[in-house]
Amino acid sequence: MQIITSRDNPNVKRIAKLTKRYSARSEGVIYLEGTRLCEEALLSGQTPLEVIVSEDRINWAEEFAQGIEPLVLSKDVFKKISQTVNPQGVALIIKEPSLSSDIPQKADGKDIYVVLENTQDPGNLGTIIRMADAFGLTAVIVSPTTCDPYNDKVIRATMGSVWHIPVVRKTMDECFAFFADKGIDTLAMHLKGNELGAGELQLPCAYFIGNEGDGLTDETTAKCTKLVKIPMKGKAESLNAAVAASVIGYELSKLI
Repeated sequence: MQIITSRDNPNVKRIAKLTKRYSARSEGVIYLEGTRLCEEALLSGQTPLEVIVSEDRINWAEEFAQGIEPLVLSKDVFKKISQTVNPQGVALIIKEPSLSSDIPQKADGKDIYVVLENTQDPGNLGTIIRMADAFGLTAVIVSPTTCDPYNDKVIRATMGSVWHIPVVRKTMDECFAFFADKGIDTLAMHLKGNELGAGELQLPCAYFIGNEGDGLTDETTAKCTKLVKIPMKGKAESLNAAVAASVIGYELSKLI
């Protein structure tokens, strides 16, 4: 098995280009790196287009990516293209999954959707996707202005949940049209809302989380059927977007 030892190798240059998200997105692929991240993708049914390993991780490729000839790099070359401080010598190129075009529904009608309007922080988005998976939400819906769900930082923050729960991209108008047609309650997380627990929560339900700095737009807030906020006993005026999404997601999950 050939071990590539030159950074100038054409295959190495091509892989190095795909480690940049904008280049990978333009080709409809995702670059994943790290043992856990790659194993979670494979165990979740993602099919690798390419497997890249350092010379000391060939056994990993033989165990987790059988039937695919890996691109084997020297440890030094792998380190040079790696996106991590301490590379683990394992990477995959997979086809970028299409974001769901339809909003799914459960047969029992106990749907919970978290809708993100212009959420910009990859860590927040990834954490919210992980939360939605953990609490059994139906889907995560992201606006066109929300950050890329397949950004490397988002994927890492999901801890594999990005492969387990539908992520749907819809405009706010499309969301409200669907929720109105299906009789789904819509909640805006808003500082002017009623304290969570003061009113009855019911399913099916969709709750909206806004931009980290500006919150929800006035237009979206006005279209929601209820405004709610999380009661806080301390001096903090607000919570991180992912924390707020998790608190209400947990409360709603009790109704499933």
